[in-house]
Amino acid sequence: MIRLFFAIVFLTSSLFAQVPGTSSPDSSSHKDSLFLRIVIPERDTIRGTSSRYRVAASTLPTAKAFVNGKEVKVYPSGAFVSLLNVAIGSNRLHLMVQSPAGDSLWKDFVVIRPEPPQSLPHDPAVIDETSIEPAQDLWLGKDDILEVKFKGSPGYEAFFSIDGVESNIPMRELKGKEAGGMEGIYIGRYKVKDSDESREKPIRVRLKKSFWSSERAYSKGKISIFPNELPRVAEITGRKPFLNAGLGEDRLGGAKLGYIPSSVRVRVTGKVGRQYRIQLSEAMMGWLPEDFAQLLPLETPLPRSLVGSTSATGTKTEDIVTVSLSQRLPYIAEQLTTPTALAVDIFGATSNTNWMTHHLSASGIKNVSWDQIGAEHYRLTITLNYAQHWGYEIGYDNGSSLRIRFHRPPEIANPDSVLAGLIIAVDAGHGGENQGALGATGVREMNVTFATASHLKSALEAKGARVVMTRTESSAGPGMMDRWDAAQAGNAQLLVSIHCNSTGSTADPEVVK
Repeated sequence: MIRLFFAIVFLTSSLFAQVPGTSSPDSSSHKDSLFLRIVIPERDTIRGTSSRYRVAASTLPTAKAFVNGKEVKVYPSGAFVSLLNVAIGSNRLHLMVQSPAGDSLWKDFVVIRPEPPQSLPHDPAVIDETSIEPAQDLWLGKDDILEVKFKGSPGYEAFFSIDGVESNIPMRELKGKEAGGMEGIYIGRYKVKDSDESREKPIRVRLKKSFWSSERAYSKGKISIFPNELPRVAEITGRKPFLNAGLGEDRLGGAKLGYIPSSVRVRVTGKVGRQYRIQLSEAMMGWLPEDFAQLLPLETPLPRSLVGSTSATGTKTEDIVTVSLSQRLPYIAEQLTTPTALAVDIFGATSNTNWMTHHLSASGIKNVSWDQIGAEHYRLTITLNYAQHWGYEIGYDNGSSLRIRFHRPPEIANPDSVLAGLIIAVDAGHGGENQGALGATGVREMNVTFATASHLKSALEAKGARVVMTRTESSAGPGMMDRWDAAQAGNAQLLVSIHCNSTGSTADPEVVK
């Protein structure tokens, strides 16, 4: 069961202003004497491939600051920043601060930008084993396309083989403009046939040097091909399982399609690394981390259902839409704003919706409609009578009926304060080991967010609101599920999540807003 709130994120630049209750390290010792506190670079010698490098430091607010001899602005907090253009090779970075009395402090750094990757020489013929793709284990089924790629010496014939499946599949050397100016990038593809079968076999690539001689190497990723066993049915398990939109990753874990309840069954059509490929519809797939899946026996029927009648009812506090299904199927819900509506895509579902009952008690619901988007892809659109969303819960009841509960707008208890009586969850981002971004004065994001959250709590309570804090200590670091639990347990009607983002290592902090 999922409840969604409004999420409000406050963004700032990496120049964190001094917030009441926060201070930069050693600030008490720097009130009068000149100092130079450098946050970025963190080391004397920096290596990186970017053509730009951000500088962040602090000093006395009354001092002057210079980066490679050029004066830069010192902010009232004492922070100063700059952006260094980095040429290939070794670059000198000289930071200096000067007090009104004329005394100064300085520090030198070296920023090294190596030569970009070069093509390998034609002779001797070699293969860069670290470049061979696929680098992760794969599961493939009928008609899947296996793409193999590697970097080797240019100017040769190249081939790849799948042990027990196909040998000497030709590969093409990309032209320089296709590979960013690089030579010796080879690529080849193979379409899986229904007669193929392979179990955890590496790909063998080779460069043909002569009729008698070749250079060979093997992929790190192993290939399993079993077209007669895919698609396979898996049951969703675990707490707060989710579907990823793709295989990309970042510090937040990559883009997600949405959360999906346990006990839902999905179609597994392949696997890359530790993520199962889930076929949602003919035109859409998602990726499920293997920790959230339990594979069922091969003969398990594929999940599918006819969609029966729908009904909309209401209570004093919420409106409820119920969708009749014979099996729990995967779904994705999306909030729409013009008009205010919720679109729910149910996969593996085919309409048999002949009855749509709208009770007068469902006063917050304007209209319920359905569309058959594609084969076994059913969309339910629920349009609301409100100008904005106030949260919803979606999930399966004790059986297989999908139930969506819409929260109605809270009643204004006191005309003099529209916040009176509201329950608001205030989430101070980061904490514990996850300290967040680092400001130019040395202040940590987790401290700024907690100070801001504490101030906001007092301001909201002064207006009559009840506040649920997801983080109650400045040094604590609850996990995402702990924060979710706190908001749920407090019956929060709104969620305010506070963060202070960094500008990144290559952005110009003077222009980012």
